[in-house]
Amino acid sequence: MTLVEGFDADSVALARLLAAEGRAVTLAGTGPAAGAALALRDHGVVVREHADLDLDPGEHDEAFVDVWTPDVAPRVARLRASGCRVRCLADLVLERARVPTIGITGTAGKTTTAVLVVQVLRAAGLEVHASTTARAGNLWPTAELLPMPDTGVLVLELTSSHLCFATHSPSVAAVTCFWPDHLELHGSLARYRRAKEAIVRGQSAGDAVVANEDDAAAMTIASRSPGRRLGFSATAEVEEGAFLRGRSLVARVDGEERELMLPADLDAPRRQALLAAVATAVAAGRVPTGLAGLRLPALRAVVVGRRDGVELVDDGMAATPAKTAAALRERPDRSVVLVAGGDLTSAGLPVHASPEEGQLLEGACLEAQRAAREVVLFGPAADRLAPLLGATPVVVVDDLARAVAAAGQRLAGAGALLVSPMFPVPLETREGIAPALRALAR
Repeated sequence: MTLVEGFDADSVALARLLAAEGRAVTLAGTGPAAGAALALRDHGVVVREHADLDLDPGEHDEAFVDVWTPDVAPRVARLRASGCRVRCLADLVLERARVPTIGITGTAGKTTTAVLVVQVLRAAGLEVHASTTARAGNLWPTAELLPMPDTGVLVLELTSSHLCFATHSPSVAAVTCFWPDHLELHGSLARYRRAKEAIVRGQSAGDAVVANEDDAAAMTIASRSPGRRLGFSATAEVEEGAFLRGRSLVARVDGEERELMLPADLDAPRRQALLAAVATAVAAGRVPTGLAGLRLPALRAVVVGRRDGVELVDDGMAATPAKTAAALRERPDRSVVLVAGGDLTSAGLPVHASPEEGQLLEGACLEAQRAAREVVLFGPAADRLAPLLGATPVVVVDDLARAVAAAGQRLAGAGALLVSPMFPVPLETREGIAPALRALAR
């Protein structure tokens, strides 16, 4: 008996595949099922609409949970207590892959690194498969990858919400960084770390791991792998992998080096992502010959326009304080009009609520006090942020659209308008940031 959670396209495709293989499948979700899900009844799939899985997940040998399901959800505990094997689509992809797999994880920089890995490897002549149907430009594993390809390599962005339900690891694992984040989904820092470690836990001696040598916690995770180790660093040379030398990015493998011209105008997080991508390409057996023409994903500290010389920056995916702090760190004092705020919960759980995350929030607000000449706050998180911003002038509005408009009226003397929420914001709201900033530019 197999449970598949949710009625989205990925869940429906997965349930259809498993049923075609002869499994007894139940497809269940909290809301109503649409036509594609209901049609699976004709294929023998049991479809449970309006199901309270936390109260009664049913009896199953195996369960594939939705990517938004917290590790601490009651349904997960009930299923595990009954002896059920709790998994996710990403674990199935890793298990069934017929080509080498490249997985990227980390507290930040996963998407940018994964996007760059795909481009760098394709430019080096390798056939690369990656999902194009995940939300917001992420490269999360989706049902688009089923059936599995027979040639090339597979690139997967793996979050802690994937890895906490995974028992298989990629052929090449990359760890960009690690700090306390999303602890509400896992219950503790130790469980969050354990989830991240799953990216290397199933590796063999013939596999490889790439880690950020500027981040001790990332290196600790990488040390769990029995495979070949490579590194990347923005501050020092590495034995094998990628590092910076002046204005060049150096790829080093087997004692040989290749210097590559570093693209201009990359801030520190984007440089780190590029280093990670090049080191990962080296681990996959392809040393890049150039870095020209690389494209960065949207919603991640992207300059989408200018108004009277002021940069208009969309950092809408920064739902955590450390990401906002990174976006502010290279900005001069009192040069930014910052837009921040959002919701106080994620998946029904309070965010940034642990002591560790509280310290990161305070640190980000100290960085905002230094870099911001004014802060426009929105949503429920405004009340939590305002007391942490000291004497920095603060304006509070109801929603993100009004916040961007209010910030646009306060650009005199600023170098940048930065929209970087620090707290969760619905995806459809985030996707409205760039159009609003472009309207300001016009």
